[in-house]
Amino acid sequence: TDKAESFGISREEACHNLVFVAGFNAFGGFSRWFPSFIKWVASAGESLHRELAEEIRTTVKSEGGVTLNAINKMALTKSVVYEVLRIEPPIPYQYGRVKKDLVVQSHDAAFKIKKGEMIFGYQPFATKDGKIFDDPDEKFVGNRFVGEEGEKLLKYVLWLNGRGTDEPRVDNKQCPGKNLVELLLRVFLVEFFLLYDTFSVETGNLLSNTIVTFLSLKKASSI
Repeated sequence: TDKAESFGISREEACHNLVFVAGFNAFGGFSRWFPSFIKWVASAGESLHRELAEEIRTTVKSEGGVTLNAINKMALTKSVVYEVLRIEPPIPYQYGRVKKDLVVQSHDAAFKIKKGEMIFGYQPFATKDGKIFDDPDEKFVGNRFVGEEGEKLLKYVLWLNGRGTDEPRVDNKQCPGKNLVELLLRVFLVEFFLLYDTFSVETGNLLSNTIVTFLSLKKASSI
């Protein structure tokens, strides 16, 4: 906002623009990817749903409501969000023109790329790396990122033009809606499992989009 004022833009207008940038990017991700999020959480089954409901309801009760502090204490809820981001990154394709000669390395090979060449990346190659993640392909592991060892794996979740542990900055071209997307997905899980114990869905595809139809919703046995 200080920089905006130096260009003759009021602080209020600058703040509105910042909110718009974050909201617009988050909306693009949600409208395309949110049904996929529901699909994967549903596929995890009733056992994980019970664990989520227990964590969410216990934490909300002890914290006196749905607060940011309460949400940040929900380790399993956070892990579930990251597991969906890992197994199906919202924007799997990345590309850009190389600004200087560089070497891209994998576990067992290295590739020289020259300045001016176009480079293309497919994020699931990294997020489903069997040398990093156990059962990486189509198995949804809701508690994959719980605990000290699980937290260490977060840096390998590439879903927004960078690592899951990085923050969006001017120089890294990460999605400015990153934190908003993660927070709202966690808020959705919290609000949903305060109301319901479990659910099931039927999924389909329309072009490249996931279509979700709810088949059952079991109301919360305890709140």
